[in-house]
Amino acid sequence: MTALRPDPNPFDALRDAILRGIAHALSNRVAALGGIGMLADPGDIWTERLAKALGDEARRLEDILRLMRLLPDDGRGDPGAIELQPLIPDVIALHAYNSALLQVECVAVTDRAITPVFANRPRLVHALLLAIDSAKRHAMARGSRVVVGYGGDAERVVIRITTEPSPTAKPATEPPDNSAGALAATEASLRTALARAGANFPLAVSASDGQLGIELTVPTLAEGRRSEREAAAARSPA
Repeated sequence: MTALRPDPNPFDALRDAILRGIAHALSNRVAALGGIGMLADPGDIWTERLAKALGDEARRLEDILRLMRLLPDDGRGDPGAIELQPLIPDVIALHAYNSALLQVECVAVTDRAITPVFANRPRLVHALLLAIDSAKRHAMARGSRVVVGYGGDAERVVIRITTEPSPTAKPATEPPDNSAGALAATEASLRTALARAGANFPLAVSASDGQLGIELTVPTLAEGRRSEREAAAARSPA
């Protein structure tokens, strides 16, 4: 009798798709570095042209490795200060290695600098990847693009991942399902994926004119530290 296997973790599938894309990119960079050696004339290896080409490839490899370091999570990281301004573009670039959704445009839009948030960095990265993945799948079926932005106040920051019509996207091959049931299914799937990834941030999902809106709420650094102090005081004996 065959034992039943547990349901797959949606983040595992997403992570594997991204890692396959990164492996392909690294392979391309290695091949490029190998070809750069052919630019040098015999006896004149360290020419300015070769040095610049090698430096450019090295920087590309460093960028890929920086993105790779966002993925691992051993479950033991303590929450701390996170700057969203550099993190969100990196997460968008990281998800772009999922070649199945590469054609869906995804951009970061911010109006101003905002205070750091307080969260476990790997868990926040995982939550953003999963939300962007849901939004991209919704956008791909509707010829839309994905926009990631954020705003907030002294206590919390709301990260918004929304889809909107895109004049450059390919039209959908089949009429998309814009029903309430489809939205409920998308929300349920995303909530399950976030829970299984341990990324239990407050979540809100909405739809308007067939476009999807996903909101993740994260406390600011000041609010997170305040909550930590209150929790520590509550645990201390009187």
